[in-house]
Amino acid sequence: MKIKAIALPALMALSLSACDTYTAQQYQSNAANTISLQQLAARGERATVGEVRLAEGIQPRPTCRLAGPLDLGGGDNVAQTIKQAVQTELLAGGVYKVGATPININVVALTPDSMSGKWTIGLQVYSTRSSGFTVQSVTEFSTSFTAVAACGNTATAFNRALSEAINKMVSDPRFAQVI
Repeated sequence: MKIKAIALPALMALSLSACDTYTAQQYQSNAANTISLQQLAARGERATVGEVRLAEGIQPRPTCRLAGPLDLGGGDNVAQTIKQAVQTELLAGGVYKVGATPININVVALTPDSMSGKWTIGLQVYSTRSSGFTVQSVTEFSTSFTAVAACGNTATAFNRALSEAINKMVSDPRFAQVI
């Protein structure tokens, strides 16, 4: 009986201190990205997606407060998720073509801030045609006092933040030189 009296509160404390994982939804193309890319497609520009890598020090599953990690790829590798998102945008915009110039992306910033409600994403894009350029976007989102709500909002906001970073990349005049 004494063991149960000690074990039950210990088990409850352990379960309350366990971490949660907050998962981002699957990426969907954005109309603004499609429009930017259709302008390139109309000029005959074509590309494919080469390598997408995380720069040194970039966490593939950043943590959110003390609540747990953010699963940005819905179970997949975040670099692969970003690659698929860019490929989705190239397809939607009519720019994607197998065998075309592969664009490579180095993710140089991937920072969630659930306290102030901001995602910072930095992408360095380059190819065999150009040494490329770097873009950085800061996307604001609603946050919350509680970690559970704030981290859920952070995961939910990831795809919008990624879409805005991709838009900065594909609408930059230097993007045409890369492809």
